[in-house]
Amino acid sequence: MKTLLHILDNRSYKLIWRMSIFFVIFITMAIFIIKEIYILEIFYILPILLASWYGSRKSGLILTISIYLLLTILKFSILNCADIKTIFIENTAFLIVGISLSIIVTNFRKVHHFESLAADTDHLTGINNSRKFHSELEKELVRSSRYNHKFSLAYIDIDNFKNINDSFGHHEGDRLLLEVANSIIENSRSIDTVARLGGDEFAILFPETHLKEAKLAYDKLIGRLHQRMVEFDWPVTFSAGLVTFETLPDDIDEAINIADDLMYSVKSSGKAKVAYKVWRA
Repeated sequence: MKTLLHILDNRSYKLIWRMSIFFVIFITMAIFIIKEIYILEIFYILPILLASWYGSRKSGLILTISIYLLLTILKFSILNCADIKTIFIENTAFLIVGISLSIIVTNFRKVHHFESLAADTDHLTGINNSRKFHSELEKELVRSSRYNHKFSLAYIDIDNFKNINDSFGHHEGDRLLLEVANSIIENSRSIDTVARLGGDEFAILFPETHLKEAKLAYDKLIGRLHQRMVEFDWPVTFSAGLVTFETLPDDIDEAINIADDLMYSVKSSGKAKVAYKVWRA
C-alpha cells in the first residue's frame, strides 16, 4: 500500500483526475447493475478523497458537485417512488460531507507536505539532509540494479572549517556552509542529488554517470567553490572522494562508506585534493 501511495504521489494531475473519473463511472455502472443506490453511494467518497489528496481542493470540490448532480439523476431514475424532498435532503447531506472532506483533506495534505519537506531538509542550508540523501541513494541503487546503470557518488569535506568557527565565530561558519551549499546546487545538474550530511560534510549523487562524466562535473563544481572561497576571503579548501560504481554495493551504507573512506585518504595525505575510484566488487 505504501508503495502504491508513493507511486500516486509522483503521478501527474491529469492522471489522478482520470482515475477519479474512472472510479465515478465504475461506481455508477455498479449502481445501475445492482440497483442499490444507498449501499453503493458511500463509495463515491473514494474518488473525492483521491482527487483532493493527490489533486487539489478545486478538483475535489468539482468532483463532489458533479457526484451530487449525478446522484440526483440516479435516484430519480432508479427509485420507483421518488420523494423530491427526501432526495434533496439526502443529497445535500452528501454534498456537505463531500465539500467538508475536500477542504479537510487538502489542508491536511499541505501540512503533511510541509512536515515531510522539513524532515528531509537541512535546517541551516535548505538543501537535502542525510535522511533524504539516503532515501535518494536507495532509489538509485534500485534503478541501477533494474536497468544495469552505473552511478557516481562524491563525498566532500571542508578543510580547516574548524578554524573559521574558532577565529571568526559560528555565524561566519554558518555563512560559509550556506555559500558552499548554494554553490554546489548552482553548479550541479538538475538530476543530481546534493545533501549536507552533517557538520562540514556534503555529498553529491550523480545518477547514470560514468567516471569521466563525474570528473567533468566535479571539476566544474570545485573550480567554482574555490573561486567563491577566495571572493569571501575564507581560508578553506576541499577534500573529496569520488567513486563510480560499475558494480553495485551491498547497500547504501557500503556506498557511502566507500566514498567516505576515499575522502579521508585525501585528508590524511595533504588535503585539498580529490581521489577517484571505480568500484568493482
